[in-house]
Amino acid sequence: MKKLIATLIVMALICPLTYGAYKDQRIIKGFSTSQLVKLGDTRIYKVTFVATANTATFTLYDSATAGAGSDTNVKTEGSEAVSGNGKCYNFYDDPIDCSTGAYIVISNMNVVLEYN
Repeated sequence: MKKLIATLIVMALICPLTYGAYKDQRIIKGFSTSQLVKLGDTRIYKVTFVATANTATFTLYDSATAGAGSDTNVKTEGSEAVSGNGKCYNFYDDPIDCSTGAYIVISNMNVVLEYN
């Protein structure tokens, strides 16, 4: 009986720790066309992009649709002048918060986002 109680106590202490490890899982996903990344509260931690043609750009909006994107809700943007060039923007210390949703507009590039 003592072993059963000891096992239950250990399980009660371990279960909350394992839940905490998985509740903040981040998604890493690639995009090559303009589309909704995620609807609702979103945090962007990292943006990596590579131009597939000259004069490539991307813009990330706090918006649920392309039509709702405007200068007032731009969260970040990036560009490259030459095909094949790329960059990585790291926002781990201060993630980008989107309350409505995250919508990305892409022209001539591949973008990889890390978000949750």
